Amino acid sequence: MPPPSKASEPEAPHPEAIEVMAFPRRALWGVTGLVLLTVGSLGLAWLWPDMTMLHFLGVAQAVPVLYLLLAWWGTQRTTLTDDAS
Repeated sequence: MPPPSKASEPEAPHPEAIEVMAFPRRALWGVTGLVLLTVGSLGLAWLWPDMTMLHFLGVAQAVPVLYLLLAWWGTQRTTLTDDAS
C-alpha cells in the first residue's frame, strides 16, 4: 500500500498546455492557389477539349511547375524583420 500523501508537500507542476498554432496564412494561400489551379485547369480542358497544344503546354508543362512552386512557397516560413521602416 502506498504511503499517504501529505497535504503540505507541493504538488508536481503540471505541464503547460501545448500551444496549437492556427493554420499559417501562407499555407492557406498556397492550398487555395493549388485548388484554384486544379479547378481552372479542369475548367479549361472541359471548355476546349480539342485544343491538344493547350493541354500539352498547360497540363504537362506549366501546371506541375506551378504546383511545385506553390507547394514550396506555402511551406516556407515567413521571416519577420525588426526594422520598422
